Amino acid sequence: MSSSLAPSWRSFRTLGSNSEAASASVCCSFSFATLEVACCHPGTASFALTEQRLSDAWRWAICSTEGLVLLAGSEPTQTGAKKVAEEALQREET
Repeated sequence: MSSSLAPSWRSFRTLGSNSEAASASVCCSFSFATLEVACCHPGTASFALTEQRLSDAWRWAICSTEGLVLLAGSEPTQTGAKKVAEEALQREET
């Protein structure tokens, strides 16, 4: 599934608001240094994240702004994790 609206991925340290950073940090399980966050539509109730779990494992998750992990999984590369997370986020937002 692909959308014309690809989410913009941002590193944790560049998140714009304290509430956005707080929501992401609640869902982070492994590394703030590798944590990246994206949403397809600003103001929506869910967002995607990726973070490095091991040297060859990247966790992806779809989270609510309240900090609940709605969907999660892992992929061997960051690119793969972002792709799966984007597809899951698009399904979640429709």
